[in-house]
Amino acid sequence: MSTPRLERSIRAITLFTIGCLLAALFALPSPPAYAQSSAIARIQATGKLTVAVFFEDVVPFFYVGPEGKLVGVDPAIAEDIAEKLGVTLEYNRAATTFDGLIDEVVEGRADMAISLLSDTLERAARASFSQSYVSVRQFLLINRLQLGRLVAADPERANDIPALLNNPQSRIGVIDGTSYVGFVAEDFPEAQNVAFNTWAEMLAAVKSGDLVALMYDEIEIGNWRLADSAGAVELRPYHLAGHPDTIAIAMPPGNTDLKAWVDLYLTKAKGNGFLDGVLNTYLYSKDRALIDG
Repeated sequence: MSTPRLERSIRAITLFTIGCLLAALFALPSPPAYAQSSAIARIQATGKLTVAVFFEDVVPFFYVGPEGKLVGVDPAIAEDIAEKLGVTLEYNRAATTFDGLIDEVVEGRADMAISLLSDTLERAARASFSQSYVSVRQFLLINRLQLGRLVAADPERANDIPALLNNPQSRIGVIDGTSYVGFVAEDFPEAQNVAFNTWAEMLAAVKSGDLVALMYDEIEIGNWRLADSAGAVELRPYHLAGHPDTIAIAMPPGNTDLKAWVDLYLTKAKGNGFLDGVLNTYLYSKDRALIDG
């Protein structure tokens, strides 16, 4: 049987132990005001925003200007984001495919990708996308001679070019690693989907008749039109109506605070006229004279 003195000793030891535990708990440093996983805090702590951009220039979205500086729609947006975050801007141009831009982001080598990047469902399964900041149209560039042969073989579909091209004999070119690989497979499931590494190779193939057509966005079709004004004799641009290609900013999937900030940034950039000014300067300028069908 315990004595009153023993009970008092046990109680004193217990209270002392509890007091030590509470003191240790309250001595722990307080968590920062922001969550430790905050992407914005991490970027601001390093003082640098790293933006992934495709390795080759794509006028007018991103290209090296006369002064050796990267300019265009996407650099203008990237520079404004960095300025508003209060950090310097650094470009990562390691990606040799547009899908590779997602790799740079999700594997931690870039904070975001701003590079004429289509927000496809496949890419959204890996990365987080902002709201779209521009939508570009999808085009076919068709070999006129090959098209004439298809029309001669199936005159009833002469006025329905997509249906005419959707057959096993049609070879339709696409750039590997772009969203257009999926677009061609979806829109022309019966045709042969032929992947190329470069635009130049694909353009040469459609000119030679090895392809009946190629599929890409209005940016590259517009650049081709400016560079080869006589090319329309051989090739026919065809606008795929109702097939917009929405362009957005990609970020790591866990960076929810950064995504929310970028979405708000784009909403404000649309509302205050900044984004319209950038697009009118680079994309919708009179000298580009983008084709409309």
